[in-house]
Amino acid sequence: MVSKKTAPTKLSFILLSCKRVNAPEKQYTFSALETVAISHKLSKDEKIKFTTKAEKLQKQFSPESIITFILMSQEFVEEYVTNFVHNVMENVDDSSNVTRLMRYVALLNCYVQNSYISVSHCEAFMGLDAHTEENSELRQYNFDSCLSEQAKLIFIERVDPITCITCIHIIHPYVAKEILKQLPDNPQSQIAMDLLKEDVLFLHRFGRDDFLGFVRDLIFRRRKISRGDSVDSFLSPLIEHVCETENSQEKAIDLLKVAYERFDKDPFLAQQLARLHYKYEKFEAAVHWAETAKSQLPNDSFILDTEGQVYKKQFSVLLDKTNNVVPLEEAPVLIEHALKAMQCFRAAQKVAKAETETMNNSGYFGEVEVGCRLLKLLSTLEIFPQNENNKSHELLHYLLTDYIPESIKKPWSKFHNNLKGLHRNIYNALEWISEELSYFQTDKINDKEQNSNVEEQVYSPRTWLLRKIEVFAKFFSSQFLPPSENGEENDVKTSINKLIQKMNIYRLGGGSTTTILSLLSDLNGSTKKLSNIVDLCTKYTAGENLDDIDRINYIMSHIALACVAPNSPKLLTFQQLRELTKTFQNPRKSFPPSAYLLLILLYWKDDVVDKEPDARKDRILSSALQSARRLHEIRLKNVPVRKKRSNVLFFLGHSFGLHKFLHRSAVEKHMEGPVNEWRLKLDDGDVGKLESRQKLLRTVPGFTEYGKIYTTGHSRKERIEIVPINNSSVPYGNENVTFYLGFTYGGLVAYNIKVQQ
Repeated sequence: MVSKKTAPTKLSFILLSCKRVNAPEKQYTFSALETVAISHKLSKDEKIKFTTKAEKLQKQFSPESIITFILMSQEFVEEYVTNFVHNVMENVDDSSNVTRLMRYVALLNCYVQNSYISVSHCEAFMGLDAHTEENSELRQYNFDSCLSEQAKLIFIERVDPITCITCIHIIHPYVAKEILKQLPDNPQSQIAMDLLKEDVLFLHRFGRDDFLGFVRDLIFRRRKISRGDSVDSFLSPLIEHVCETENSQEKAIDLLKVAYERFDKDPFLAQQLARLHYKYEKFEAAVHWAETAKSQLPNDSFILDTEGQVYKKQFSVLLDKTNNVVPLEEAPVLIEHALKAMQCFRAAQKVAKAETETMNNSGYFGEVEVGCRLLKLLSTLEIFPQNENNKSHELLHYLLTDYIPESIKKPWSKFHNNLKGLHRNIYNALEWISEELSYFQTDKINDKEQNSNVEEQVYSPRTWLLRKIEVFAKFFSSQFLPPSENGEENDVKTSINKLIQKMNIYRLGGGSTTTILSLLSDLNGSTKKLSNIVDLCTKYTAGENLDDIDRINYIMSHIALACVAPNSPKLLTFQQLRELTKTFQNPRKSFPPSAYLLLILLYWKDDVVDKEPDARKDRILSSALQSARRLHEIRLKNVPVRKKRSNVLFFLGHSFGLHKFLHRSAVEKHMEGPVNEWRLKLDDGDVGKLESRQKLLRTVPGFTEYGKIYTTGHSRKERIEIVPINNSSVPYGNENVTFYLGFTYGGLVAYNIKVQQ
């Protein structure tokens, strides 16, 4: 209430939303101003109160009957749980139905959050008569009388709040985990296998969907850090336990096969079988299961991606075994696996574009990974001799022209077309990834404690992108082909040299908006790199008709250089850059989203250049905003915005010309952390911080109407809509407001919206 500066005299309504997560402290950092993290830890006062109460309760009840309360008072001490379970399970009848039921419930509760087995399922499992259903008291008595003393101690009966089904579960997940640990004669793989074969549980109709869902999650659901889990897992935790702790891949495979049949040949379980097999390099079986899953569900991008991963892993394993020294006669097998993987990844990309509820980008990352390694393989083959700089002109000729060396013309006949498209396919995938990273916030590593073993492409994709671009461009850069006497051959060499020149720019990071702006986060070498990129771009573009991408990169490299070297003599003027964007002002033609970003940046009103009202500039700006929003909506699909937050690339500062644009990294350095709504609002009572922020970011005046924010353009008559980064911050009613302005691929966004007094 204090942070929102709500007047205490006003009647307020506070809505508390409670969510259980496995890592509350980490989730808390995403919205620290509005979140409280509660964990299994007590304050000093709470410890005293719980201990006192526990002592009183123990005078009335046995410790076993108040286990949950004691667990809380002792903050879930592992030794206490171990001793409790040992005492309970010491004389248990291992062969009884009730003990089997205890094992099944423990297995579910250990791995599947909020899982249970309905009392109706339990009754069917224990063979209780159906006629008792008419008398609830008799039914309850019969059920309770069938339970052993051990079961009565560890089971809790409750009514599920969503389904209203009466169900049982273990008193606490820690107890469930300990029960499984103390069953050496009943490994988890065997308990799971027995559970999958219990026809009476799977065929029982009442509450069947919930039961099937819990068992399927037990076998199928992987852990995800994004869902609050502590780690990302390759397979479900149960399957990984069987493989690693029980050290039995075969048991895990058998378990998944039985689950596949039990769940009516579920294609996603076939997919998991493919993943399990290729993880342990059983490639023939992995291909079989991947193709089985694809035949059942051919239009699922994740299944198609799994097929690509099978061939990718097979290619990598075979290549690693050769120590990257491959005889020419063995190369076709490796090339075939690599090209099959890339073909599967492209199929996944195509399907992913048509999917409206998900955004699966793994096909693009997979194609780049395989493609770059395939290029490295080709460069080591003896058929393509290298010069002293480890470059092969012969390889460039083969990949970029119609030329085919005689020795591989027939042996590689089925590969030539695909290999000659290798450069274009990798380049297109890198361009798509670059665009995606400019649209949305995707870097997930914001804390120093993050495990260094996580997948770089998932948790730090910009770092991955820069590294892969350097690897890719290295094969096509640096060395220019010398001229020859043959005119036709010279034309080919000129074309190749032009591409090499472009790859030299690409290698430095000047090939896309994402990579150019990523250099601004490099505190050590960004000025030199950007200066070199501007030099190379100037040479490359001299006297040429630029394509759209080259023109965009040329302009963006100037804007980026102005951020780190505002007085550089290499910079074009603000007006010159505006002139270069004339190509993108044609409303009848479609351009890349970065082109509209440039128009929005360069045609936002400037205090020095735009002193007079100009309706034409307003039309350019409005048209660019409409196109940017349209492309953003297409890219976003039906995915919730909270899962794909807009990536703010620039903020509006106080200067003019190119110098008024503040890159995100500069603002984050000032904020000492990631830029978001609460960091820009919060001043912690520190007047110095607030004044410093006001000097850094320019406040833009505007107004609200019916929940939307507007400001005026060049002509002062044109209304420009600004999208709030946080909808809840827009004041109710029509108000005059101020805000900080951000520039994104989707248009203009407003931070820190305040009503003018």
